[in-house]
Amino acid sequence: MSNNIVMHVKKVIKKWPAYRKFIEGRGIDLLRIESISELPVLDKQFIAQAIHMVPLFKVRSIVPSSGLTGIDFSFGLFGDIEMKKASIAVEAFLQSRFNAGSKKTLILNLLPGAISLQSSTATVASIGVRTDTAISAIQSFSSSFEQIILVGEPLFIKGLIESGLKQSILWKYLPLSIIVGGEWIPESYRSYLEGIVGHQRVYSSMGMAELGLNYFYETDETLILSRLLFEDRRLLKMLFGDFDFCPMLFVCDEEEIYVETIKETDDALESILITTVNIERVLPLIRYRTGDKGKKLSRIEINNALRAAGYPEFFSITGPSILAHFGRGKSISDICPERIKEIIYFSDEIASSTTGNFMLSNSKDTVELEIQLKEDIYLNSDLENIYRNAFHRLPVYVKLYPFDLFPYPLNFERKVRYVNEGDSCKERRREEVELSAAF
Repeated sequence: MSNNIVMHVKKVIKKWPAYRKFIEGRGIDLLRIESISELPVLDKQFIAQAIHMVPLFKVRSIVPSSGLTGIDFSFGLFGDIEMKKASIAVEAFLQSRFNAGSKKTLILNLLPGAISLQSSTATVASIGVRTDTAISAIQSFSSSFEQIILVGEPLFIKGLIESGLKQSILWKYLPLSIIVGGEWIPESYRSYLEGIVGHQRVYSSMGMAELGLNYFYETDETLILSRLLFEDRRLLKMLFGDFDFCPMLFVCDEEEIYVETIKETDDALESILITTVNIERVLPLIRYRTGDKGKKLSRIEINNALRAAGYPEFFSITGPSILAHFGRGKSISDICPERIKEIIYFSDEIASSTTGNFMLSNSKDTVELEIQLKEDIYLNSDLENIYRNAFHRLPVYVKLYPFDLFPYPLNFERKVRYVNEGDSCKERRREEVELSAAF
C-alpha cells in the first residue's frame, strides 16, 4: 500500500478543491509530490471547516466527534459507498471472530448517543447507556440465542458487569463476548473483566467519528503479544524503550486506511496520522492527526524482539503492520492517565471499589489523583491505605471521594477527561488563520 499511497492521494486531491486550495496556499505543487510526508498534517479544526465544502446532499450519515480536545467538534460524513463498505467490514469481523453467520447472535449496542450498529446476520438490541435496560434484555433474551455480544465503552461495560453480579447474573455461564472501544484501556482492564466473565471474552476495537467504527482491531497474535508485554517488561523495553505502561495493539484494514506515526517537536510519543484509501469518500482524510499517540511496528521487528527475549516467533511474516496505541499523550508532571488505569485494574480490590473515573491535577507543589468510589463503597482508613499503597511508587497524592461527592461526575454520553488541563483546552491551534484563509 505504501508504494501506491502517493498516487492515490493525488487522485483524491484532484477531486477535493478545498484541500487543493489549502496546499497551494502553502506553496505545495501537487505534481512535484513524491512522498506523502511532503503534505501538511491536518487536525479536527480543518475537518470542522472542510465539511462545508463537500456535497452534503450525498451524505447519508453524520457522526459528531467527542469534542474531547476542547476545540471545535468535527464530524464524520458518510455516503452510500462508505456505509456499505463499513457494513461489509462489520459483518466480516463478526464472522471471523465470533462466527456470527452460523450462530444465533444477539448484539447489545451499549454505545452512547446516536452511534448506530447494524448487522444482517445478528439481532441488534440498541440499548444505549442504560444499565437497567441492558440487564433486563440479557435476562429476557439470553436463552434464545447461542451467543451474546456486548458492545460499549469501558467504564459503562465495567459498571454493567459489576451490577449484573449483584443481580445474580452468572456471567461465566453465559455464551458471552465483550467488545470495548471509545477510550484507551490497559491489559489489566481485560484481566479484571475476564476474572468475572471468563477467559478470552474481552476484545478491543478502535475507530473514530471522522473515520468510522472498527477500523483498528485485535487479532490472536496481538492478543498474545499484549499479554506478554504486560507480564514481561523486558520485552516491552526491547520494543518501545522506557515506558512505564503497556500500549494497546491493533492491526488496521489497509484496504481502507494508510497509517503513519510521526515524531513531533517536544513530544516523547509519536502522533498517529491516518489517510483514507477510498477515493469515493464524501469527506476524505489526508494525514489526519487523530489526537492519539502510537508507534507503527513491522512484523519482523516484533519477531526479532520475541526471539531476543526467548519467545517463539509467532507473528506471520505477511499481514498488516501492527499499531501500538499509547493513548492521548496527556500527562501531569509526566504522570499519564494510562499508567493510573493500569494500576487501578491490576488490583481486583481497587478495581471493584471504584467507578474507574479519576482526575489528575496539579495542586500547589504536588500532583493530585482524585478517584471516584462506587455508589455502594464507603470511605474508610483501610480503603485509603490500600489505594495509597498501590500508588506509592508515583509522586501523587491520592484522594478518594464517595460517589456523590466526586467533583467530575460520570456522564456516559461524553468522553471521560482524566487530566485537568485548566484553560489549555480552550486554546486554538496556530493554524487557525491559515485554515480560515483556505476556505
